Amino acid sequence: MRVALMTEYSMIGGGESNLLSLAKELAKSVEITLFCHGIVKEKALEEGIDVEDFKTEKRWFKSVPLVGCDRALTERLNGFDIVHAYSINVLPLLFFVKSKKVWTNHGYWERPFGVRGFVIDKIVDKVVCVSTDVCSGAKFDESKKRKIFLGTDFKIAKSERVEFDKKSVDIVCIGRFQHIKGQDLLIDAIAELSKRSESRITLHFVGDVNKATPEDSEYKSVLLKMAKEALCEKLDIRFEGFRSDVRGCIERSDLVVIPSRYESFGMVAIEALACAKPIVAPDIGGIKDIVDSEKVGLLFEPRNSRDLAKKIEEAIDNYDSFSPSASLERAKEFTIGRQAEKHIKLYESLLDG
Repeated sequence: MRVALMTEYSMIGGGESNLLSLAKELAKSVEITLFCHGIVKEKALEEGIDVEDFKTEKRWFKSVPLVGCDRALTERLNGFDIVHAYSINVLPLLFFVKSKKVWTNHGYWERPFGVRGFVIDKIVDKVVCVSTDVCSGAKFDESKKRKIFLGTDFKIAKSERVEFDKKSVDIVCIGRFQHIKGQDLLIDAIAELSKRSESRITLHFVGDVNKATPEDSEYKSVLLKMAKEALCEKLDIRFEGFRSDVRGCIERSDLVVIPSRYESFGMVAIEALACAKPIVAPDIGGIKDIVDSEKVGLLFEPRNSRDLAKKIEEAIDNYDSFSPSASLERAKEFTIGRQAEKHIKLYESLLDG
């Protein structure tokens, strides 16, 4: 079986990291070529993944696809059994491709409904939805959709309870600086908590901005100002920048906090599970598929910094109620191996049909 995986994105985020891990895992069983560019291409080459240079820009005008007629690309893709688009702007280029086509829907912003949903339905044979929330928002016939959770290639840790010192707490927040990621909510929450808590809290922000997006750079500037104003004897806020060793950042923390206004899935949450670290995250989107018990994490009211502060305080005060073994057991549901296995079964069903 020959499979072409395609993405328009050049920077590395949660989705792109997952795509690289998926390509590498799938390559153990089927022939994979990843169509990509930029840093994604560089990382793929480092991982030994077969790559073809591919770049596209926005190809939708509202709900109307800007159909491309790249004969060379079409002929190349027709040489694959499966063409799997991992981003929305790839789809208009697949109109004339005869191979079986799959698209992964990552969230509501891709607008898989209305006129655009009708068009997508005509292009692809199957739609992979990354969470229950995404699946419910994708307005296709149920037979067209397949819910497949994303997976992590983190090796699941051993079930060991580490010592926790309530007097000194390390919290990590991992993610790109974007308004939807809610880092401002976390600074507000931690600043409020530090006024009444006996704990000395160190908050580590791991990640950076896409410099090509001015609003993200402006958002980071706001965060830096907020952090400076919030600093006090019991609170230290550190901006660590981009780190390739995300696992190490999680393992060195006591608590992983995801303050997002929305998460269609939540890669950081499953990485925290694999490291047996407790989670505080919003009760929204794909997070609800991941944090299924208070033994692995607490959910706060989305966009509510006061409730976020309350849940962080509760997590610190009741730290012993978290169960590392429960986290590790839950992590088994979100491995890259399981994700790849489900994709292969989907591809096989399309070819058999």
